[in-house]
Amino acid sequence: MSARGLVLPPPAAAFVEAGGRDLPLSLAGVPASVEAARPLRLVGPSGQTLGLALADPENERLRVMATAGEGVEAIGPGFLAARVERALALRRAFGLVGERAAYRLVHGAGDGLPGFALDVLAPWAVLYVYSRAFVPYGQLLARAAIEQTGLRGVVVKVRSRGAASQQRVRQETVGDPPPPRLVVEERTVPFEVHLDRGLNTGLFTDMREHRHGLARLAAGRSVLNAFAYTGTLSVVAARAGARAVTTVDLSSGVLGWAKDNFRLSGLEPDASTFVFEADDVSRFLDETARAGRRFDVVLLDPPAFSAARGATFAIDRDYPALVAGACRVLDRGGLLWLACNARGSSLADLARTGFRASGREAALLEAGGLPPDHPTLLAQPDDRYLQVVLFRVE
Repeated sequence: MSARGLVLPPPAAAFVEAGGRDLPLSLAGVPASVEAARPLRLVGPSGQTLGLALADPENERLRVMATAGEGVEAIGPGFLAARVERALALRRAFGLVGERAAYRLVHGAGDGLPGFALDVLAPWAVLYVYSRAFVPYGQLLARAAIEQTGLRGVVVKVRSRGAASQQRVRQETVGDPPPPRLVVEERTVPFEVHLDRGLNTGLFTDMREHRHGLARLAAGRSVLNAFAYTGTLSVVAARAGARAVTTVDLSSGVLGWAKDNFRLSGLEPDASTFVFEADDVSRFLDETARAGRRFDVVLLDPPAFSAARGATFAIDRDYPALVAGACRVLDRGGLLWLACNARGSSLADLARTGFRASGREAALLEAGGLPPDHPTLLAQPDDRYLQVVLFRVE
């Protein structure tokens, strides 16, 4: 499909010239009825060529795939292979590439491919496509990743609006299909992943640096990991020599997966030092506080939003109460580690509200965000969604 010219109004042109690649349709003056995946040659108010974009009305965006200086005429196999080659060079420079390694190879706009994200879970990968109309480009991108990296196959998942709440996620495999269960490694630590079950694989690559940074906090301490999912934080704490590790999640299914991750590291999940609880975290904190049980370290990494089993959770509304509940089970001088991936919310501010409600004082020890395999653009600061903070609580 040939590219159609589109003259951008000054604010939209300024956004693109500043490096922005996820251009809102409203800013560009483009109606939501624009043909999905339509190539558009972007033109500035003075007639200057600004770049090449694909229309993404499903997400109310124009995805700027190439800028004027790149001289790109079409989004085809050669273009995608060059993007993957450049992205792979960055990950190699940080020592992330390996035979069984887990890392993000493509991170949307930060790698010049807005609307796509690709996680390598060697020797396979998962490619998230954020618009149903972009699936043909996703197939080409998957093939480019296989050719550039030697992967055996790529599972392409459509991560369109509302996909997380769907019973079945649209997906297909380019190359060889993955096994039902695959073991990958982060810094020699093995984790089990499932590439063909829903959107999530069991391992979030954006948490890698923070996950393994927990080792320095856990040795000799009792650790509570709430909203544990597949227990990856618990595994790191246990491997680091934590005195005790309690792992809590609402789903008994993922706790079984967490126990398998323990076994992969040579840890016996039925040992007396390890406890696994299938429970609502707020209820668990209340009951634990009433029982007088205390921890040296509490980890909270709730979902941005959840309606599991009818118990709705929203970050802005519910995180402060979680912090207050965690303070009730945390010893004086204990460490509270918080994570949040909700855009537009200050995790430090939410925590401050929780500390006031609990009557506890806290000192901020550390704050962090996305790792280097999740690059973002200065023109799109909201893309740096991950917040991780560490407090000492008195």
